[in-house]
Amino acid sequence: MEATAAISAAIAAALAARPAFHDLTDDHLLDQLAAIEELGRITDALRLGAAREVELRSNPRLGEERLSFRSGARDGAELVRRVARIGHTEAKRRVGLGMALAPTITLLGQKVPGRFAPLAEAVEAGLVGIDSARVIIRTWGALRRRVRRELLDGMVLQLTDAAMSNDAEQMSDLAAAWAEILDPDGAEPRHDEQRRRRSLRIHDTLGDGTTRASLVLTPEHLAFLRELLQSRRRGVVLERTEPGSEDDPEASGGEWREGEAPDDGDPRTRAQQDYDTLFETLEAGTKAEQADVATEVTHETVVTITAAELLEQRGQGWAPGVLAGLPIPVIERRMCSGGTLLLVTGVDGEIMHFGRSRRLFSPAQRKALMVAAGGRCQYPGCRTPAPFLEAHHADWFQRDDGPTDIGNGTSC
Repeated sequence: MEATAAISAAIAAALAARPAFHDLTDDHLLDQLAAIEELGRITDALRLGAAREVELRSNPRLGEERLSFRSGARDGAELVRRVARIGHTEAKRRVGLGMALAPTITLLGQKVPGRFAPLAEAVEAGLVGIDSARVIIRTWGALRRRVRRELLDGMVLQLTDAAMSNDAEQMSDLAAAWAEILDPDGAEPRHDEQRRRRSLRIHDTLGDGTTRASLVLTPEHLAFLRELLQSRRRGVVLERTEPGSEDDPEASGGEWREGEAPDDGDPRTRAQQDYDTLFETLEAGTKAEQADVATEVTHETVVTITAAELLEQRGQGWAPGVLAGLPIPVIERRMCSGGTLLLVTGVDGEIMHFGRSRRLFSPAQRKALMVAAGGRCQYPGCRTPAPFLEAHHADWFQRDDGPTDIGNGTSC
């Protein structure tokens, strides 16, 4: 009861201290945002702890004494959902992460540090957010059968330190880099695991007649889908809607829409445009298959691999915007089916060169620069995605007599 009263008092104090944000200076506003987020991380840690304890008290081994049974719920996650008034998926995620970070109970009933002790301490202290914690645990789970325990422990410790100063997206990149360092030859075993996890699920139909669906994509199909969608986005002028306005009915924070509407309706959001691209392609492919005619490939996936790896038939290739590597057999199969270009690099990472006869970079050069940049803008701090990147001369064409070569190009 004392703990509940303390939490209630803390909530009351936070509400009483709530500032009028529009009156704050820019620096003070950002300081407030950081402080509020720290409070949010601590709140998330308390949520995980409470969900974990509900799950422990709802263990099926307790029979009719389990908390979920006495509360009329099927299991701990359902009880968390009811009491917290959240969705079933979020309740399961809280229970799962809370249990993963829990200390281990010995046969004598003593608590000892669990698998992720440094991470659990950082989460409990509000230093690491739950999104970053999930990235670390997911990476650990993918490597646990092929990497020694002491190496995994070191990875968790280093990633936990990194998570105190990096956001969840940056942590995904760092975790992928760690996976490649600890398991450089694991692309093919991971590919088998990825294929087992691939799925398309069609969920319940909503009240307005639409139906939600979810996809789990393998890296090769993610690379294919990215290039397909981006091939239709190029040249489309987008305008951002005002967050919270009538054009943002789901209060999702605003979104990008076409500047001009298609002939048959309103301007589409990027998500709607991608939806149309996907299903127009599926329909066109089905019609082409039924008519027994060949269709022209209008988009291509670039896969980069070193000459040494290709010669030795070991290692993996990389598609822009996809963190997981592609095994060589997968690359070869994709090349045979069309729509995939193989970009072979040398020892120093050289790709290809063109002379000064052209001022503008060719489509092949622009694609090579984009791949070399990892599908992201090379300007510090810019997060412009691949489809909106442009090729520029590092040494200016006119002023510096710079060549239109890959070695003098930058993607930004």
